Amino acid sequence: MGVDIKLLDEEVLQVSTTPDAPDSPAMLASGLGCRYGKTWVVRELDLEVPQGSVTALLGRNGVGKSTTIQMLLGLLKPTEGSVRVLGMDPSSQRHKLFRELAYVSERRELLEDTSVSELAKIVAEIHGERFDRDGFERLRARYELKPRAKCKTLSKGQRARLLLALALMARPRVLVLDEPTSGLDVLVRDDFLEAIAHFAAEEDHAVLLSTHLIDDVSRICDRAIVLRQGGPAVVGDLDDLRRSCNRYVVHLEGVVPYDAQLELPEGVVVTERDPRALTLVARGQGEHLEHQLDQVLPLRDIERHPATIKEAFACLTAPVEPARGDA
Repeated sequence: MGVDIKLLDEEVLQVSTTPDAPDSPAMLASGLGCRYGKTWVVRELDLEVPQGSVTALLGRNGVGKSTTIQMLLGLLKPTEGSVRVLGMDPSSQRHKLFRELAYVSERRELLEDTSVSELAKIVAEIHGERFDRDGFERLRARYELKPRAKCKTLSKGQRARLLLALALMARPRVLVLDEPTSGLDVLVRDDFLEAIAHFAAEEDHAVLLSTHLIDDVSRICDRAIVLRQGGPAVVGDLDDLRRSCNRYVVHLEGVVPYDAQLELPEGVVVTERDPRALTLVARGQGEHLEHQLDQVLPLRDIERHPATIKEAFACLTAPVEPARGDA
């Protein structure tokens, strides 16, 4: 059985199985795409979320992170491509899928006139023995959620904690979170991330976390799927993705005005600029790029350093030019 809490007929929290091969990915998509009219929001996306991983879904605003999640969960039918989650087709087997999967959307919507305890009872009745009542009560007390408090009276942080507690205590095999810590204060974010990390470490769970907060990613994620405007997604282990980028501090001969147009090699992102120096982030082989920079800039000297995860994110998510012609 699965949870399907509705508000105005819109699925808000779903904690909802068919056996899959032991070593198969928890989530797998090939050639995934979604088009609205003539505009492609997501195109030719290949991704994999291994079992036992915490995978970040990253990308700048408007590249289709939420759309991708909705297609993976069967909440939105893809225009093209195929999806398998726990060996199931989300479009035709969504009710079975949500027996083993929990999803918390970025909207954090609840049944507003229901109390915390009443909402937990609804979830527990639907899930039966799968729902850990004692575990929920421990989290409820830790998160300072009063059992009789109506959902409509909860703060943003309390709503996030309640949704997470309900999702975790349904003991899903896959946990999907769409911008779960956005807008939360530091203490609530810390609690949230700690609970997710503990959940991921308990068993062979898989977590897919969509976020734009790179500090969160570096703390709990081991893999990343980076969506890019106009180019294919970049997928891999977090450390490998970070090491694929370098930071360059370029000292210039003379003064280059701020408004001067810089003809930089493709894929180079400027993170800092003043008249006598530039800080750049780029992927690929350092020596080749340094030679290219020497051809287009009045170069005095250049320093190469490993990129931080934030700098790598800025580089990996840069729009790809030229963009796809039909995008």
